[in-house]
Amino acid sequence: MPGYTEQVHDHFFNPRNAGPLADANAVGEAGSLAAGAALRLTLRVNPETRQIEAAGFQGFGGSAIAAASALTELVTGKSLDEARRLTGQDIAQALGGLPPERMQAPEIGRQALGAALAAFTGEPEPVAPALPAATPMPVSPRQTFVPIAPPQPARPVKLREVPLAPAEELAEITRILDDMRTVFRADGGDVELLEFEGSRVQVHLTGACTGCQLASLTLGGLQKRIADALGRPIRVIPVPKS
Repeated sequence: MPGYTEQVHDHFFNPRNAGPLADANAVGEAGSLAAGAALRLTLRVNPETRQIEAAGFQGFGGSAIAAASALTELVTGKSLDEARRLTGQDIAQALGGLPPERMQAPEIGRQALGAALAAFTGEPEPVAPALPAATPMPVSPRQTFVPIAPPQPARPVKLREVPLAPAEELAEITRILDDMRTVFRADGGDVELLEFEGSRVQVHLTGACTGCQLASLTLGGLQKRIADALGRPIRVIPVPKS
């Protein structure tokens, strides 16, 4: 991976604190699948000392994984006030420095941290500025990170007044897969539509989309987009290709 420091390589291939904390009392999320990088940060904060005792993360996107790994090391042991002062530049420096075009991931890490701290204190969540699309990093086939659970929709699916015909629904599903394929391939994998019947959409994950953090986030994002487009509940199911 030319252009990346040894620290980035290390955090990317050997991420620290990967996976969610079972006893977390502060959770923050930032980024998006469409932007190419997403992060969920979980913290365990001592309510009496207001010190961060442990941190974990789940992420999508190579650079986001490296930045989140470094962030969990930076925040562990810090007080809430100290953690609030961390910047995206601090995270980048922990990775040995990043060029401007790769600063999206540290900023997403900072935003997730701000959201987690706000969730713990009950303060309003900081308003995050819009971020440009991420520059993807290659994904190692050796990655076995804990997947992000499929996100639950924040609101019920808005039903269509006039349902689409089956052929129209299939065309919508195909269009959504084509729209998202660039993101899938940027992270070293792909998703193939195998069957669509009723409320079940069966897909086959290939490459780095199998067994890594991308898998569940991919399915959750697909499920929400398809359900919104079709105007009815849909379940996306990964199946092996026969």
